[in-house]
Amino acid sequence: MLNRKSDIVLRVGKICLASGTGSYRVKQSMAKVAHMLGVVNQAHVTLTEIDSTCRQGNQFKTEVCTLYSVGVNNHRIQQIETLIIDLEANPTQWFKPNFLDELDHQLSRIEQQPGLYRPLMSGLFSAIACSSFTFLVGGGFMEMLGVFFAAGLGHLVRRLLMDKHLNHFFATMVAAAVAAALYFLIFSVIKHVYGINSQHEAGYIASMLFLIPGFPLITGVLDLAKLDFSSGIQRIGYAVAIIFCATFSAWLVAVCVNMEPQPLLTPHLNDGLLFVFRLLASFFGVLGFSLMFNSPMRTATTAAAIGMIANTLRLSSIDWWHVPPQAASLLAACLVGLLACVFSQIRHCPRIALSVPAVCIMVPGVYMFRAVYYLEQNNILNAINWSIQALLIVVALPMGLALARMFTDKEWAYTSGPSKNS
Repeated sequence: MLNRKSDIVLRVGKICLASGTGSYRVKQSMAKVAHMLGVVNQAHVTLTEIDSTCRQGNQFKTEVCTLYSVGVNNHRIQQIETLIIDLEANPTQWFKPNFLDELDHQLSRIEQQPGLYRPLMSGLFSAIACSSFTFLVGGGFMEMLGVFFAAGLGHLVRRLLMDKHLNHFFATMVAAAVAAALYFLIFSVIKHVYGINSQHEAGYIASMLFLIPGFPLITGVLDLAKLDFSSGIQRIGYAVAIIFCATFSAWLVAVCVNMEPQPLLTPHLNDGLLFVFRLLASFFGVLGFSLMFNSPMRTATTAAAIGMIANTLRLSSIDWWHVPPQAASLLAACLVGLLACVFSQIRHCPRIALSVPAVCIMVPGVYMFRAVYYLEQNNILNAINWSIQALLIVVALPMGLALARMFTDKEWAYTSGPSKNS
């Protein structure tokens, strides 16, 4: 009996980890299911591995599982959390003779459910998210139009390659090359026909923002906040590797067309219009990213509303009140975490499914691409400048989410046990 209970506990952890949630959530879900089954579980979780030990009386069983791919699936995170919440609400089910069979069936149903959206729809979501992101980083209509098609095709190519189980880094490099090349092709045709300003081509960086691994970046720092260094460092390392691969590929394309990152041609709008357009761009940007993470539409629209409020306030505070970008990012992320806490209870969905997509719109993807671009050009001073700016914001965002967690969750505000010296 212990063998089967241990298998089910490990299976729960594997589903959670494969869906992209943080190691803290994986361990918590495994511990809850283990408690229902009358066993005690201890687990060590990394980016792709779980070491699980279940104890029942004097017996114990240790199992190890390894994942061979990294991804994000908010729908599956929501399903497994809903299942655990429903089981916790009805403890009488735990003692049914067929409880293990029912739980095993429910886990199989979650595992076998296909993605909510086909690759073509996923490409459309990427196009919407990145074109909205383009406006938020200073681009105009021309840049948004080019990014829409380039990011859409780039993500479609990446999704098709990933569905064929190709290597993550190879798929990332191909997608970045396709997005950048298509963007340059679009604007070379437009420039030849209409003679537009060549500086519009500077928006090519925004066409690859769908490749920024916001989920592992943010969950990695959150794992560090919980003192889970093995998982946190691996997630951050994976994110850095993805960013480097994407930037290296885009750098090769940019070198071929003799193009380097330049300031975007920011449209001149009055404060009222700018505020309204930022609201719209933030909403659709978060909506697109959330749907790319396979979130149900209801969850995605809730995350989009949260991100719309927080990101617009962040940008407005930087422009109007001259708040440092790092401080504005921390406060905005904290607001996202607090709003996610409220709406997760109203919408009955995991906080991470609302908070991380809402914060991803704030990840300084343009800074990261510029930093690695200048590094590859051996322009060390510019590389250091953009790297430090990106790093400070990337650290501020999860810190804001962690602060919100500490304000609303005792397990984050306090350590798991008293110190031996206290």
